[in-house]
Amino acid sequence: MRLFRFDNSIAVPRKWLTPHQIKRYKSSTLGILHEPEEEGHFLEALGSLSERGAYLNIGAAWGYYSLLAKKTRPDLDVFAVEAHPKMCSRIFEGSMINGVNGISVFNSAVVGKDGLNDGPMKIKFGYGASVKSANSAEDGDSMIVKLVDMGGLLQSVPNSDLLVSMDVQGSEEGICRDLAADPSMAARISTIIVGTHGADIHESCKGFLAEAGFSIILDEPAPLEQPDGIILASSQ
Repeated sequence: MRLFRFDNSIAVPRKWLTPHQIKRYKSSTLGILHEPEEEGHFLEALGSLSERGAYLNIGAAWGYYSLLAKKTRPDLDVFAVEAHPKMCSRIFEGSMINGVNGISVFNSAVVGKDGLNDGPMKIKFGYGASVKSANSAEDGDSMIVKLVDMGGLLQSVPNSDLLVSMDVQGSEEGICRDLAADPSMAARISTIIVGTHGADIHESCKGFLAEAGFSIILDEPAPLEQPDGIILASSQ
């Protein structure tokens, strides 16, 4: 099996990555990392979690951040949430390749509470895929997915000191809205990192997080060396 190795020692089958991704990784001035402008902040937040804390990786894809969390903090509970079952299988395969274990994988798409009323949703297999109405035209390997909102997801996570990261291709706005509407959910999260998809969504998420009681630590709608915007917010 031909592996692609990141500078942080994470290794994955090269075939999991697109040519565009590999080109972006190798051309970065900050090292061969998946999201170089975000990763340092992620590791700092990960290191500050208590032993009773946990990392919740929403929109995990093949599990880059889940693997990195387990390699960095083997003692920590790690929960990876991913909509497509093929990607969930890759999290388990990636765990074996990287010599880690103990990642709990949930096969669900996380949406805002209002999104639960939109009827059946489906997702196409591939990196960066988003959930769409089951009635929409969609070519390729698409399938109906299970939906859960943040409230339902947190019922399956017993820890109270959470680092949350999410990359959910536009669904982040509804999730952040729910955090603003329910302070009890936000109170369990010490740090949240949101990948944003578009300037309007970025501003909306930032406002909802502030309304939920978070302090905005990093506000970068258009990073130079990674494709998505970044919001880093802390409740501490």
